[in-house]
Amino acid sequence: MLSPADHYGDELTLRLSSITDIRLLGDDAALTRFMRELVDRIGMMVIAGPLVATENGPPEKAGKSAVVILAESHAAIHTYPHLREILVNVFSCKPFRETDVLDEFHRLVGDFEITERILTRRGEEWPRDLTAARRLWSTQRVPG
Repeated sequence: MLSPADHYGDELTLRLSSITDIRLLGDDAALTRFMRELVDRIGMMVIAGPLVATENGPPEKAGKSAVVILAESHAAIHTYPHLREILVNVFSCKPFRETDVLDEFHRLVGDFEITERILTRRGEEWPRDLTAARRLWSTQRVPG
């Protein structure tokens, strides 16, 4: 695992399936609270939200979406209680621990299977020194 000094931020995309306890997946208040607790756990700062919206329709498409805008970027989840699944995206300009994210989901729904997982370490080649970063950016952008 890279240290925070080795990269700029992380993006974690998950599909959690075979969720044990789906009771809170349709509860706006519980999802609002969950998003705040998730963000707090990974050390981020909320600048807008959480916002929870309902998707009606056939059971395989019905569920809730919750999003929070962070000073560091965003976190979003999409719940599908009928399918016993949650789709997750945490995109950040600050490194975070995947285990913290998974622990929060275990607190929300109990056990689950991770059926899709992508963790991208962003900015490994981007210099942390702002002068060097500015120089790199100016040499790589297309003149316009």
